[in-house]
This record gives sequence, C-alpha cells and structure tokens, in this order.
Amino acid sequence: MLVDQPKAIYVHLTELRNRLVKVALCFVVFFIACYGFSVKLQNIFIQPLSPLLKQGRSLVYTSLPEAFFSEINVTLFASLLLAFPFFLMQTWLFLRPGLFKAERQVLRGVMVCIPALFYMGVAFAQLVVLPRAFSFFISFEHKDLPLYFLPKLSDYISFSQRLMFVFGFGFELPVILFTLVSFGLLSLQKLKSSWRMVIFILCAISAVITPPDALSMMALAIPMIVLYGVTILVIQCSQARTKNHKESYYA
Repeated sequence: MLVDQPKAIYVHLTELRNRLVKVALCFVVFFIACYGFSVKLQNIFIQPLSPLLKQGRSLVYTSLPEAFFSEINVTLFASLLLAFPFFLMQTWLFLRPGLFKAERQVLRGVMVCIPALFYMGVAFAQLVVLPRAFSFFISFEHKDLPLYFLPKLSDYISFSQRLMFVFGFGFELPVILFTLVSFGLLSLQKLKSSWRMVIFILCAISAVITPPDALSMMALAIPMIVLYGVTILVIQCSQARTKNHKESYYA
C-alpha cells in the first residue's frame, strides 16, 4: 500500500490538473463569446443609472486606457458568471469518487443550489439594490452646494461588481446552513434557538461588506434573514420526510 500511495497521489493530481484545464478552456471560450457583446454587457451594467442618463448625462473616463480596461473587466465578469456552473460540475466530478453515498446525495443538491442562489443574489443586486443605492447617493447633489455628480466608468463598474459579488455570496447562506446540518456540524435546534444571535451576526456582516449606507446594509440583511428562516423550514421538512421514510421502511 505504501508503494502505491505516490502513484495514487499522482493520479489524483493529474485528474485535478485536467479538470482545471477544462475549466480554463471553458472560461476562454465564454470570454471570446462575451467580448463580442461587450457593448451590450456594459449597457446592462449601467442600466441602474438610467434615470440619470435620461437627464442627458453620461459616464466619463479620465485616462486613455480606462474605457478599454472597463470593457475587458465587464467581459471577464460575465465570463466568470457563465463558467461558474462548469467549475462546480468539474469540482463535483473530482470529489464524487471519494464520497460516501449519503455525502453524494447531499452535495449533489448543494452543487445545483450554489449557482442558482448566486445568480439570484446577483440579479437582486442589479435589479433592486443598485438602482435604489444610486438614487440615494445621487440625492446628495443639490442646488445649495456646488455638487454635481459625474460618474466615472471604472469606479461605477467596480462598485457594481463588488455589490453583485457581495449579494451573490450572501445568498449562499441556505447552502452553508443546510450543508452544516446535513453533515452533523450544526443542529436544527441550535439554528432555531440562536435566531437572535444569527440575526445580529447577519446584520453585522451586512454592515461590514456592503457600502457605507444603511440602505445597502438592510437590502442585504433582510433577504439573508428571510433565507435563514426559509432554510430552517426546508431542513425541518427534509428531516421529517426522511424520518417518515425510515419509519415506513422498517414498519
């Protein structure tokens, strides 16, 4: 067994390398495809600023390569979103042979839910949070002070992408809790009894990772709290269904 161990490690490393190469090739394909739609992708990004743009204003760039790099940035972001499920699939295929049957059943559903919830978070940030956040920030422009909002392209895109990633990862809370409970690292009763502490922690996390305004913080904290409650219900129903299945099986 000791003689075969280095060979087994080499086989696993070779498989890991091959799967990472496949992910990289998939990303390159998506990047090339998305670059042809880079203008449309940028239009989607600046959609939350449409009330401002309808006033005759526009985004500006202050350095020669800024517009080009912003275009590349948007294309990279879209390519990452599209390649994310393929990356998870390759991760699942790499881990599956070393998992027990019960672990495979849990992680199979988890791998499906991760991209779905992430896309939900990104869409929520783009369609709900960003328009309201920009309306809030633009409201500080008024006639009493010589303040005139002139959004810079690279700053706007970086801010939008950061907020989308934050909401995408924030919406992964159900997956994290369900996985912890499924593997016995956390109990359902603990989730129920610690709801006050969990709400406080979620609000604190939202305050740290979102921009420094109450609107963005609450926009992330409230959905996460709702998802926390929904996760408890899903786990409770899942455990009850599993218990009933076992009782009927042994009856």
